[in-house]
Amino acid sequence: MDILIILGLILVNGIFAMSEIAVVTSKRIRLQKLAENGSRGAKAALDLSDSPSRFLSTIQVGITLIGIFNGAFGEASLVEQLTPEIALIPFLADFAREIALGIVVVGITFGSLIFGELVPKRIAMQYPEVVASLVAAPMLWLSRLMGPFVKVLTISTEFILRLLGMHHKKDDAVTEEEIAGLFREGTDAGLFEKTEHDIVSRALRLDDMRVTGLMTPRLDVHFINIDDPLEMNLQKIADSSYTRFPVCKGDLSNVIGIAHAGSLFDQAIRANAIGQVDIAAATRPPLFVPETISAMQLLETLKKNRAELALIIDEYGEIEGMVTLSDVLEALVGDVSVIDEHNEVDGVRREDGSWLLDAGLSFDRFRELLETDVRFPDEASGSYHTLAGFVMAFLGHIPQMSDHFEWEGYRIEVVDMDRNRIDRLLISKLPEPQQALDDDVAV
Repeated sequence: MDILIILGLILVNGIFAMSEIAVVTSKRIRLQKLAENGSRGAKAALDLSDSPSRFLSTIQVGITLIGIFNGAFGEASLVEQLTPEIALIPFLADFAREIALGIVVVGITFGSLIFGELVPKRIAMQYPEVVASLVAAPMLWLSRLMGPFVKVLTISTEFILRLLGMHHKKDDAVTEEEIAGLFREGTDAGLFEKTEHDIVSRALRLDDMRVTGLMTPRLDVHFINIDDPLEMNLQKIADSSYTRFPVCKGDLSNVIGIAHAGSLFDQAIRANAIGQVDIAAATRPPLFVPETISAMQLLETLKKNRAELALIIDEYGEIEGMVTLSDVLEALVGDVSVIDEHNEVDGVRREDGSWLLDAGLSFDRFRELLETDVRFPDEASGSYHTLAGFVMAFLGHIPQMSDHFEWEGYRIEVVDMDRNRIDRLLISKLPEPQQALDDDVAV
């Protein structure tokens, strides 16, 4: 009977320990979902998590009292029963009580650790929301029953925490890093496809990505000059893979609108009867955005204005480049461009493992191609937006062909220049130090 009482106390201790871990480790959003589905236990668990000091005080009072009862009852009952049995052994008779006390303490401690702590906590860690929903109501009732004593402990705890500058406050909102971490764990566990993980990761970076990192630079923008002959403009449209064009008078410093290739060709077909094509009439007002906005702000602006193209202006009001809805889509899902006779690929992997890359490549596209997480200096500040900008910033001057340097385990070489503009880069992965040493020894 006495042993059953001690085992009962140990099991009650296990319930307290299991309750503590379950409520603390439960995902709040899962408890809210269960509560919305009518689970009273989940509602009680949310109440407990909203008052951690009261809940933890109740748990600690219960565990402490059980420890006291176990010690007192074990010594008063089990030690007294076990001592005469040990005294029957002649050479142990003089130390029978001490040996009995040691056996009782070790036995109760072992049972408390296994069945009162470790096993219950492991169960709670494996099924936190389920356990929390089951034990929350009794724990909430117990905390109210022990209200006055728990109140004293709660006030004392809050007072000491305030002295330490750690007074209680509500949990912070879930961060982007936590969301990304959950998706990464879900992908590793097979709950999400790698493509889903990549899209979510890119979506979380949109607000930190400046629009200049997505744009087509001014020098590469295909535009229509209304001062040019109609045949020249139509041929320019036919030779381009783009469907929308800025319409300018002279150059990009004087944009009068945006024209759709389909509308222009439709007018060209009708021109046989009408006699002329009015490019200006086929345009719609251009959308201008500052270079300082993020990719997420750009997406909202395009949606608000029902536009698919925007022109980026710098602080002096000059056009810096052009960005389209497709550029934002590529930032989310990766390269979606169709490669044809008009398009050039971003990069080509050579047989030796090196990459021949377009110097106008964005940093995200570089990381995607080379499957790396490397970050460029001053990338977040927007000091430059392409590999060419990074190379010039690193070298500190306009490079010449064959100029090269080593950075973050890569050898970067300029292999093609278009006047003062870097056109192509050859990027090679440097061998690991140990591998390089082995190669030297082999030679």
